[in-house]
Amino acid sequence: MSHPQAPNSPLSPLSPLSPSQTPTSPATQPKTIYDILYSKNNPPEFYGPQQLIQSSACSHLAQLKQSLREGSHQENILENYRALVQYSLVWHKSRKSIVKRKELKELPLPQCTTCLDPLSRLHACLHCVYLGCWKKGHMKDHQKEKKHIFAMEFDRHAIFCSECDDYVYDVEIDEKITRHELMSNARRKKQKVHYVSWEPTKQEIPTLVHHATINSCQGIRGLCNMGNTCFMNVILQSFVHNPLLKAYFLSDRHNPKHCQKQYCMCCEMDDLFTQFYSDDKKPYGPCRFLQSMWMSLKELAGYAQQDAHEFFISALNNIHAGCKEQKLANCECIIHKTFAGLLQSNVTCLRCRNVTTTCDPMLDISLGLRPVEKKKSTKAGHDSRLLSGHQATDKNGRRSSHDDPARANKQGNTLLDCLDRYTQPEKLGPNEYSCSKCGNTFQEATKQLSIKRIPPVLSIQLKRFEHGTSTSKIETKIKFPVELDLTPYTSNKSKDSDNVYTLFSVVNHQGKVDTGHYTMFAKHRNEWFRFDDHNVTLAYQKDVLDSRA
Repeated sequence: MSHPQAPNSPLSPLSPLSPSQTPTSPATQPKTIYDILYSKNNPPEFYGPQQLIQSSACSHLAQLKQSLREGSHQENILENYRALVQYSLVWHKSRKSIVKRKELKELPLPQCTTCLDPLSRLHACLHCVYLGCWKKGHMKDHQKEKKHIFAMEFDRHAIFCSECDDYVYDVEIDEKITRHELMSNARRKKQKVHYVSWEPTKQEIPTLVHHATINSCQGIRGLCNMGNTCFMNVILQSFVHNPLLKAYFLSDRHNPKHCQKQYCMCCEMDDLFTQFYSDDKKPYGPCRFLQSMWMSLKELAGYAQQDAHEFFISALNNIHAGCKEQKLANCECIIHKTFAGLLQSNVTCLRCRNVTTTCDPMLDISLGLRPVEKKKSTKAGHDSRLLSGHQATDKNGRRSSHDDPARANKQGNTLLDCLDRYTQPEKLGPNEYSCSKCGNTFQEATKQLSIKRIPPVLSIQLKRFEHGTSTSKIETKIKFPVELDLTPYTSNKSKDSDNVYTLFSVVNHQGKVDTGHYTMFAKHRNEWFRFDDHNVTLAYQKDVLDSRA
């Protein structure tokens, strides 16, 4: 499984990342991407370990920085990261890039060094000049072979630690590189508030010297139940352990000091992550988060038990509304970047075989556990309440798999069985489809759903609550895997696609519909934990897979 670096790869002419190794003869030796991207105007701290601090939530990154400070390590991970961020910004045509236009043509195309694929979720090694794709495992193979721990995701600039097997956050990298370098050099049409890092005063320095301690920020903390708020607690725990949301809010991408909105959900999320990654390990009561939800969604106000999935969708809508990047189309807010995918619906006329294809945005997938005898409404609003401006229709939108009697022939009790029913062709009613090729007359037709664009984080709801003359709960146990390959359920079923998901969070409901209780499991640093409001206990993977999701 090991893939050595190709000798004739597009990155092979590049010099090593160490800033001390510069070309000896600029006239005869071509520039490398690092010659172009290293700025000559950087302050001294970019090139040396003089001011390194214990600011990392990753112990491996903190240990490496300590060795840099002591001068026992030759690689400058901070400078390598800064250069690669600039490289990424250039290719994404970001206006934050400070590379000269005439030098852009000297930069090589970013692509996997092993398979030369440029569209495979590239990661750049922070120890050497290797670029590797994620979907075929070339970056992980490189890290394992070369014992290189850290890599940067080329699109989002998140740092991946192979030892933690997770994306990690570091305060120093964010403050000293991303903010100081990129934001201070970016060309701005509008005046913005500049980021100012905190520095201790002369009076504060003696106190810090004698009383400061290094605390390991674990991100594990219970939440107080403030009166039937377990439905909120499990969703907030899933947010805290979501690596993309964690990287966004811990990097201060939304600063409450610069936000003028009242009851801003992004501000509450920022405070939530601050509380979880502080040195306080006592259970935390998210009172302001609950109040903000009450003010934005009146039906959630009060201390009655609520549905966790309804709260999840409402929270996503409100976080989206609090983001500065929000748009009605092609939104680049953190919610869309994390959860948004695209659902494709193919309607085939059984008379002329004409296929009508429509695509609608999705934030999650709602799967039924068993078919029902009578056909229910297929309105997309019931299965997936999308963000503002994203309302699917009955004809083109999503449909829960247990709403379709045509799928009654397959009642397996695994997650894959539920997905099979969800994407299985279904026959439409006699007056549901008007074919344009048949003179706009109603024709018999079939409809099949597939996922056209998968989201970075896939959220699946198992619909355990049936609403008929009375509301009941389906107690069927659904088996689900640790890794889920979504390829068979995508519009393009190519095996080359990066469609494999790894489980990191599971929400459970015990009890009846109106008197139940929510708990959840979450994975943190390769270990599973069970969260029951304020109680947090270590769990085994078997406990997670045996639970009723």
